[in-house]
Amino acid sequence: MTLRRGHGLGAGVPRIEVLPADELPAASTSIAVRADRGANGRWVAGNAAARAQRLRPGARGLLDVERATGAFRAFARWGRRYASHRRAELAAAHGGTLSAGAGALVESAALALGASRFLYARGADLGDVELMRRASALANDARQNELAAWELAAREGAMKRGPADARALLAAMGADAPGLTPEPDDEDAS
Repeated sequence: MTLRRGHGLGAGVPRIEVLPADELPAASTSIAVRADRGANGRWVAGNAAARAQRLRPGARGLLDVERATGAFRAFARWGRRYASHRRAELAAAHGGTLSAGAGALVESAALALGASRFLYARGADLGDVELMRRASALANDARQNELAAWELAAREGAMKRGPADARALLAAMGADAPGLTPEPDDEDAS
């Protein structure tokens, strides 16, 4: 992800730009020994998966699907299932867990995708091209959030494995690795 100045009507407003899909970092390898599993492979008390379950959006969070009205409820439920499935895929690809930030990006993508599917269906029923255009814009927003979630999960996965993996990932992406370059010792400076 990079920060750049906006251009056109958004000039001067900082923008966060994610890498194009063909330049995204590869999936991280899973961490072999997970601290949240016991020797028998069962979950231990206080495991990361149980903690993540408590952070789901709901009545006090982003979206209470059961309060969605009418035809949108089915699309909101689909979005919730999609987000859950996608979080699991990203976690498996990038070291076993996702940060709250990567999870929030996935949730935003799923909400936008559910709303997009709803608008596509409504536009098709009504023959309303403007609704379909809005649906396309929401799908594009969802794609950008998905790409950002992938990139964030990849970077965080590299950091979990250690500075050498983080340096290699950032070098492959053409980015600097501030704080990961070893400082010269006082003896070396002389």
